[in-house]
Amino acid sequence: MKILIVGGGIAGCACAALLQKNGVGKVTVVEKAPEYRNIGYLIALWSTGRKVLKKLGIDEQIAKNGCEYEVDLILDKNGRLLKAIPIEDFKRLGPTIVIRRADLHTGLFKLLSGTDVRFNTTCKTIRQEEHSVSVEFSDGKTETFDLVIGADGVRSSVREQVFGQNFIHYYGWRAWMWWLPGDYKRSSDAVGYYGSGKLCGVLPFFDTPVAALFAMTPPQAKSSLDERTKLKELFSDFCKDANDIVATAPSQEHMYYDDIAHVKMPLWHKGRVVLIGDAQHAVSPVTGMGASMAMEDAYILVEELRRSNNIEQALSRFAKRREGRIQRFRKIVDQMDRWTMADGILGYLRNKALSYMPTSYFVNVLHKFVEAEV
Repeated sequence: MKILIVGGGIAGCACAALLQKNGVGKVTVVEKAPEYRNIGYLIALWSTGRKVLKKLGIDEQIAKNGCEYEVDLILDKNGRLLKAIPIEDFKRLGPTIVIRRADLHTGLFKLLSGTDVRFNTTCKTIRQEEHSVSVEFSDGKTETFDLVIGADGVRSSVREQVFGQNFIHYYGWRAWMWWLPGDYKRSSDAVGYYGSGKLCGVLPFFDTPVAALFAMTPPQAKSSLDERTKLKELFSDFCKDANDIVATAPSQEHMYYDDIAHVKMPLWHKGRVVLIGDAQHAVSPVTGMGASMAMEDAYILVEELRRSNNIEQALSRFAKRREGRIQRFRKIVDQMDRWTMADGILGYLRNKALSYMPTSYFVNVLHKFVEAEV
């Protein structure tokens, strides 16, 4: 069986590594980037994702680079403490750690020594035939595959070519992230300043914490202002400590910024083309579970391909197993998004309610989800 994976990110690398480990098919990975890159900031690696890494034999290696913090401090925009959530209360969710995205990606990529990986390559056309998929690549070559796996992220070209367009929907808020400079005063706790439709936070990570800011803005709004100026204006009503974070913002060439979008995709596969990870179910980054859910996708897909030589049957079973779980995941994310980005009177009520909300309110739903059979 010849398998093409489009996208060499976490979802694509995890899928290729699992296929290779289980001896399923001859795998080719294409990636539009010209070379392998260590990009991205911090992600949470949940127990669901770590189970996959254990299957691949690299969990301990990657976990060595992980960081755990003790307390999540929630403050209002004026710096008044609303709630301190001990991370110890989340321990029953499993061994969740914070890691650099690059460490996870590198660990997975190193497993692909026996895989045909082609950089600087995209799919110009994808054409389904009766029992195969014909793909014309950007270098002009055309090859035939038994299965094509779209693991090419939020703005998936595989999804657009095979399933159509208009599956991307914008939340109406923007995100900014950057590594904090060496002279920034560090804390061993995670800190978030919550305003009306805005969040200014810091995630601790050894000597290189990350600033993470979110604000409601019109999606893809045209502006002559650079990103640093936008941030100063958006968070000007926040306290000095929050504005000290904003003041560390580098030039926009050295930070991540984007209008945050999610993918509402009713299908998982069409013929012999299947989607995994953000290409199928991208959501906001608030939970930090995207990477773990993508690796779950890869594991279940490979498991079903091992069970049957009938590709269409395997894809149908894969979709059935994933659909319900991803719908539950979306509900959790939507609830957390509404809470995090609450504005106006809802933001005021959120801040008032925080003092009375037990940590179990946050933990119980997540615990039920991560413990569920996948």
